[in-house]
Amino acid sequence: MAPSEDDLIHSVMAGEPGAFTRLVRQYEAPIYHSIVKIVRDHDQAADITQRAFISAFEHLATYDPNHRFFSWLYRIAWNDAINCCHRKKNSQSLDQYELPSSDPSPEDRLLEKERDDKINQAIAKLQYKYRVVLVLRHYLDFSYAEIALIIGLPLSTVRSRIHTARQLLRDELTQETAQPELCMV
Repeated sequence: MAPSEDDLIHSVMAGEPGAFTRLVRQYEAPIYHSIVKIVRDHDQAADITQRAFISAFEHLATYDPNHRFFSWLYRIAWNDAINCCHRKKNSQSLDQYELPSSDPSPEDRLLEKERDDKINQAIAKLQYKYRVVLVLRHYLDFSYAEIALIIGLPLSTVRSRIHTARQLLRDELTQETAQPELCMV
């Protein structure tokens, strides 16, 4: 059985060898994959992920165990991602990120990839503030409260932005295609 998040954090704070490595292994992929969808650059996302872990290690004493560690760590990475996006207005599309297919049929996979490509392209066209909440909610499955904590906005603002982002995404998908089944938001 894997140690709990709290056990790992206590082990890191106690200086146990390998404890921080276990934390990194547990959270590196989810942090990286979510940040790459925000900054839209693999190298930049890898750098942000690495800096987030270094910062978390350096400031672990400030972590509040009343909240999820992953949310706290993600907030560190998210802040860095925002700074990177502000420094560099990135316009690369999200079409390189294929969402997982559940149907093994090659024809079905092709149709799903086309749909996913259109969704990713539509997400890429959204303003940053809407793109971020959609990624946090639908790609990372954060709750509204967790999103509010991560991005530092009131819960009502998060709800409003997610609602608006879904509407904008639906409108974009409706404009780009005559196939209404692509609008599954």
